[in-house]
Amino acid sequence: MKASLPAWRPAGVCAHSVAPSASADDEPVPSDRFRATALVDVRGLQIAGSTRTDAPVLATGISLSVARGEVIALVGVAGSGTREIALAIAGRLPAPAVIAAGSILIDGQEVVGASPRALKRIRESKIVLISPGLPTGLSPGRTIGRQLTRTLRRQRGLSRTDAARRALELLEQVGLPDPLATSLLLWSQLDEAALVRVSVAVGVSFQPDLLILAENALAHALDAAGPTDLLELCRGFRREFGLSIIVVSGDLGIVAATCDRVAVVDAGRVVEQGSAAEIVSTPQHPRTRSLLEAARTGRN
Repeated sequence: MKASLPAWRPAGVCAHSVAPSASADDEPVPSDRFRATALVDVRGLQIAGSTRTDAPVLATGISLSVARGEVIALVGVAGSGTREIALAIAGRLPAPAVIAAGSILIDGQEVVGASPRALKRIRESKIVLISPGLPTGLSPGRTIGRQLTRTLRRQRGLSRTDAARRALELLEQVGLPDPLATSLLLWSQLDEAALVRVSVAVGVSFQPDLLILAENALAHALDAAGPTDLLELCRGFRREFGLSIIVVSGDLGIVAATCDRVAVVDAGRVVEQGSAAEIVSTPQHPRTRSLLEAARTGRN
């Protein structure tokens, strides 16, 4: 299995860490210096199923950071808490689930406890969430090409002609075989694989700082190109636009080959994290080892 090169690490952050099973804390938190400069910094995040006192805890003690331009994977089996962590970072945690404690900074702005207006501003200017069934930024009443052109004109100040040309280029970049035909469709007319790719094209046209590929986004990209190609595509956009990327997946094999860093989540806790190369070569936690074995035997 091919793993990416070790990621850059800020001084004072543990390179490859495993959460003690008996501790309430998951990970050593970064220094305050890094907290101020990271694009995403999460500390002590706890997510509950609802506001009820007996509500299940979906994630607890989550502390992690994402540097600018970094690609990090949250990996875990279904129900591990990866989905809830990603949606909380995106500011789109669905009710009745709630953030019960902790802090989430996006480019220095606090998400937890933010007013609806402030949260909307953070979502619209900083974050794009790619999630099947939730076509972020797509209007059901406009064709794909028209929406892309409109966004490019507004976000980048392009002329109508240049924006239309760039829209077709983006649709080609995301691997769609007939960009012109796709541009004339509504999002409801796309199959699942095409919708994921169009969502990426529309998302990057907003020039966000953070792209989140939420749970099942890779699974829904299982067309001729496949999920690894989609991740490589997003890495290309990282280079072009300076994006940071969070990938949520249950397949450690795929993300280890394409991401800089991996955080393994089990039962709502980050149980191990490190560079992709380190996670693959020296897994420490039983959950990490089981995910690697599943990837090697094709059981995902």
